[in-house]
Amino acid sequence: MPSANEQAALSRLFALFSNPTRLNLLVALRSAFRSEQPELCVCDLEAITGASQSLVSHQLGALREAGLVTSRRAGRLVYYRMTAAAIATLLDDALLAVRREAA
Repeated sequence: MPSANEQAALSRLFALFSNPTRLNLLVALRSAFRSEQPELCVCDLEAITGASQSLVSHQLGALREAGLVTSRRAGRLVYYRMTAAAIATLLDDALLAVRREAA
């Protein structure tokens, strides 16, 4: 069994996945994770998710605060990337399980 601290950390992690916008942002960043350009700018993430700039920025802030993404500024643009391969693997496994259930 996980310790109480581990249980709390897992609960916080899965709570982040429960918001559709945050989940879409993570999946979009996952698609770029191991590519030649492993980061996406906020404007790209807006286009991919169909969400407004303010909503995307707000949700990216929550993901950044949780340590799941990092950002860098290049002039007026802010680029985001996933921080850990473990999160990418978790998303891949979860999506695979959902697709198997649907089949």
